[in-house]
Amino acid sequence: MEQTKYLVVGSSHAALEAVTAIRMHDAEGSLTLLTRDPHLPYSPTVLPYVVSGRSAPDGIFLRDEKFFVDNRVQLKRGTALKALHTGRNAAELADGSEIAYEKILLATGASPAIPPIPGLDQVAYHVLRTLDDATKLNAAIKHSKQAVVLGAGLVGMHAAENLVKAGAKVTIVEMAKQLTDGYFDATAAGLIEKAFTDNGAIILTGSRVVKLAPSNALGTPGATLTLENGTTLEADLLLVATGVRPNMDYL
Repeated sequence: MEQTKYLVVGSSHAALEAVTAIRMHDAEGSLTLLTRDPHLPYSPTVLPYVVSGRSAPDGIFLRDEKFFVDNRVQLKRGTALKALHTGRNAAELADGSEIAYEKILLATGASPAIPPIPGLDQVAYHVLRTLDDATKLNAAIKHSKQAVVLGAGLVGMHAAENLVKAGAKVTIVEMAKQLTDGYFDATAAGLIEKAFTDNGAIILTGSRVVKLAPSNALGTPGATLTLENGTTLEADLLLVATGVRPNMDYL
């Protein structure tokens, strides 16, 4: 079984700052950083710029390979944590192997929270949490004519902005009474809403999707969304941006 003094699970800001702090106190202890992402570390906050094309996918990394070599960190990319066996200080990986550790930091971040809407599992949709998500959405936006964004938080609104700029007809559906709820007050939300509607977007606040179904109404595989009030929407691109949930499946 592989052994390490420090095991850091995750590869975004918290994990990287922990690596730097550990090396300030212990320059020689064995240190392993484990991440399920196949890429070098990056921040999810920059992904909307990859979607828009303002940032190249290979230009957003927080650290390069040299950082890990110089700090004597064993970087394991594309390797997910499956379970923790705390009684014997062992981390079980998705491939069945194990790493024994003395100390462990769990900095595993979050994954998209997928709402339990009937029919959602029967249609194609996008999320935006990883670099691969961003590159796929960037490619899809170029071909979208009529898009629906579920959720009006920062991720959903930033993606909607890119869709509007690309020339798509965009409808944003939000359960709360205002968009960006939890980030801005009603006055600021109103200004943001006006900026979007002035550019052709439709914003449906206080609305809930109750059903989805596959559809070819727009000439390409897409989805029909039914709202709680009976209104139906057609989309050739569906983005689900309804928040995130912490990654704790391994606990």
